[in-house]
Amino acid sequence: MPPVQTYYEILGVAPDATPEEIRAAYRALVKQYHPDVNHDPDAGERFIAIQQAYETLSDPDTRARYDLALRGGAGAGVHDPFRTRTPGGEGRTAWTREFTWRGGAPGAGTGWFGLIAVLLVWGVAIVFMFMLSLLLRVVTGGRGQDS
Repeated sequence: MPPVQTYYEILGVAPDATPEEIRAAYRALVKQYHPDVNHDPDAGERFIAIQQAYETLSDPDTRARYDLALRGGAGAGVHDPFRTRTPGGEGRTAWTREFTWRGGAPGAGTGWFGLIAVLLVWGVAIVFMFMLSLLLRVVTGGRGQDS
């Protein structure tokens, strides 16, 4: 089994590389390992690894979390994108604001008032349709369509 490489090793840059150096290394490697250009069977996997490394290192927030995880300060593995360091937390981890395992999908924020309003509107619509059908029956004299 080959040794696990960091994203910096995959791109061939130093951990303190600037965004321009990371971009230049990414572009050179993409030209070299793109599956349309390189017909080596391992080129596709290498290309995907290069893209993952660039996506992580090109975003400053994701890169900071990745660097923290590499240093062992995140408590979770490098692969855990839902953890972040708390300010002044001395290595403790906390969930990000955007994600939680608790609760359901986010709603429109209408709460009980919105639910009651929707039910009321649907109720009025159903009663209106019923009244309209009764009026139609009275106007047509109660005759069916097949008469």
